[in-house]
Amino acid sequence: MASFDLFLPILLQNEGGYVDNPNDPGGETNKGITMRTFSHCSHALLGIDPTSANLQALTDAQAGILYKSNYWRPMQGDSFSLQDLADIVCDFYINAGTHATSLLQSVMKELGANVVVDGVLGPASMQALNGLNQISVYDRYKQGRIAYYQQLGVKYPMFLQGWLNRVNAFPTLGDEPGSAIAA
Repeated sequence: MASFDLFLPILLQNEGGYVDNPNDPGGETNKGITMRTFSHCSHALLGIDPTSANLQALTDAQAGILYKSNYWRPMQGDSFSLQDLADIVCDFYINAGTHATSLLQSVMKELGANVVVDGVLGPASMQALNGLNQISVYDRYKQGRIAYYQQLGVKYPMFLQGWLNRVNAFPTLGDEPGSAIAA
C-alpha cells in the first residue's frame, strides 16, 4: 500500500518555498500551503496562529502534518496499492481539489469500474480502483491531468509550462498510447 512518507519529499520538491504572486489565485503560499488553508488549520493541527510570519517560517515537518491531514487522509492515500498512482493523485488533489478525485473516478469508469463520479473516494471507489490495472489507471490519469492543465492554461497561460513540468516530473509507467506526452 502507498505511504505518505514516500510521497512527502516529492511533494515538497514540487512545491518549493514561499511565494506571493499577485497573478496566482492561490495567493500567499509556502511549500504549497496557501494562507487560506493555513488559516483554517494551523492552530488546530500545529498550535500556531495563522500569521504571514508563521506561514513563511513553516517547516517541512509542519507542512507534512497539514498535507497528511488535509489531503492524503481524505483521499485515502494509504489505501492505494500503487505508490506512483497515490502520489500523482494526491499531488493533483492539492492543486485542484475534487477535480483530482473526479478525474480518477472518470478514468476508473472508462476502464470498466462501476463507480459514481462524485469526487469522493469512499470505500466502494477504493475497492473498484484496486481491482483495476493500476498502471493503466495511472497512465490515463496522467493524460487527463495534462488535459486539465492545458484547458486551464487558456485562462492562466503564465502558469501552464510549470504545471506541465510538474506532471511530467512523474514517471511514465506503461505503454498506453500517448503515455509519454511532451510539454
